[in-house]
Amino acid sequence: MVGEKREKVKDIFGKIGEKLFTPAASAADNDTNASPASNAPTAVPSSFKPAKKPSTKPSAKPSTKPDTTPDAKPGAGAKPAAKKSTAKEAKYEDVPWSKLPLSARKAAKAIGFEQQSWDDKKWIDIDDKHWSELTPEQQAECETLGWDAVSWDPKYENQVWEDLPKHVQKAAEKMGWNQENWDEDWDTPTWEKEWEEFTEDEKRCLHVLGYYVHTW
Repeated sequence: MVGEKREKVKDIFGKIGEKLFTPAASAADNDTNASPASNAPTAVPSSFKPAKKPSTKPSAKPSTKPDTTPDAKPGAGAKPAAKKSTAKEAKYEDVPWSKLPLSARKAAKAIGFEQQSWDDKKWIDIDDKHWSELTPEQQAECETLGWDAVSWDPKYENQVWEDLPKHVQKAAEKMGWNQENWDEDWDTPTWEKEWEEFTEDEKRCLHVLGYYVHTW
C-alpha cells in the first residue's frame, strides 16, 4: 500500500513539475511565425519626392553676337605728318662737318672745303663758277652733295611746276608757292624776308630749292 501511495505522489509531483518548469511558447517560436522585420519593405513617406534630373538643355545663346569689328587704327582719318626733306635733298647745308656721311665729307673736301670753312659757311672759289664751268670731277662731287645743274645756277626758276621734283614742290609749298604763283612768277611774302628771319625748317626748304646764306 505504501508503495502505491509513493508512486501516486511521484505522479502528482511529476505533473506539477512539468507545468511549473515547461516554458511557455518562447519568443523564438513566435519569431518563426512572424515575418522578420528586416525583410519588410521600408515605408516611403508620402511627402518624399525623388530629386529632379539635371536639365540637359544648353544655356540660352547670348542676346548679342560678340563684336568682331577690328579696332580702328590709331590716328585713323588724320593726315600723316609731312615728310621732312633729307639731308642730301637740302645739299647737306645744315649738317655740321662732324656729322657728314663719309662720302659727303670727301666730296666737300674735293671741291675745296675744310671743316672750318664748311661749318662757318664760308664762300669758296667754286661758288664763283657756273655749273658749266665745273670740271666733270667737280660736277660729280657736287652731285654727291645733292646739287645738279638746275639747282646750282637757276634754282629751278626756269622750270614749270609740273617739272619740279616732288621734294622740290613740297619745299616750295612750305614757303608759300603753289602751281599758279610759281608758273606765273608771282612774288610771295617769302621774298620779303632776310635769311636770318627764317626758321631752321624754312632754311632747309630754301636749301632744297638751291639757296643758302650767300645766294639769298
